[in-house]
Amino acid sequence: MSDESQLNEHAHRRLADGVAFVVYGSINVLAAVGGLRLESQALRARQAAAVVIVVAVAAWLAHSMWRVVRARAGQDPGPVRSRELHELLRSWPILASGVPGVTALVLAAGGVWSVATGLRIAQGLGVGVLFAAGLLTARLAGATRSRQVVYVIALPTVGLVIVLLEVAAHHV
Repeated sequence: MSDESQLNEHAHRRLADGVAFVVYGSINVLAAVGGLRLESQALRARQAAAVVIVVAVAAWLAHSMWRVVRARAGQDPGPVRSRELHELLRSWPILASGVPGVTALVLAAGGVWSVATGLRIAQGLGVGVLFAAGLLTARLAGATRSRQVVYVIALPTVGLVIVLLEVAAHHV
């Protein structure tokens, strides 16, 4: 395998990992926003933004530590820097997944719109991210146009089913 081919394969894997991290983070944020929407009448925008930030950070840390434990227990050869730092830096897209929702809620805190509207916008942005991730996943997989449509529909649908299950579990 040539150096260029190895580089392209490495870049492809990194992009695929980044998309997977964004999907994971987005589903976590959508679950938090879904739960917050049930409480939107008694909620302040800053509180809602704080919850979304905490959920994004918690998902990022939990996923990073899962990967550290798996690597250490599996005795994977370590990266040049510490395994923990490596995994935190590698999975930053999980953390970044909270940015659209937090932005919508910060604008609500600034009086641009209501908390309920900010939560709806955050939810819409999260679903939009899942649609985009579905399309990018299909393209990275080299899928045909018809398969791309399946990916674009399936990923947000499964993500929303997960969100509904999590919201239902918290409000039983």
